[in-house]
Amino acid sequence: MLSRSRIVGGIACALALTAVVGCTQQALQFSPTTLPDAQVGSPYAAAITVSQAETFVTLDSVEDGSLPAGLKIELVHQPADTIQISGTPTVAGTFSFTIRVRCVGYPDFPGQTAAPRYTLVVK
Repeated sequence: MLSRSRIVGGIACALALTAVVGCTQQALQFSPTTLPDAQVGSPYAAAITVSQAETFVTLDSVEDGSLPAGLKIELVHQPADTIQISGTPTVAGTFSFTIRVRCVGYPDFPGQTAAPRYTLVVK
């Protein structure tokens, strides 16, 4: 049977190891944080790079708003995890939306999630 002091010592050691090894989870980063304006009837392309991902990145959804009509969104993994918005917008306006992204977790790591908010102006 383990003594109380041995258990407490083990917990302190595990906490110290976490601090040294850096087992804490970093927040996902998105660049750029703003999108360039688009023009009705003109081809549009924008790329948002996702960094600080600990595991495989997936694009869950666009929510709390929508992309302008005529645009689509997709995630590519080469050369980096990049969210691409492309197409030809068909209507002018200001469109705000949230892009929900997550990284798959595993038993010792819960995964990461983020939902950056973007605004796209179509002139």
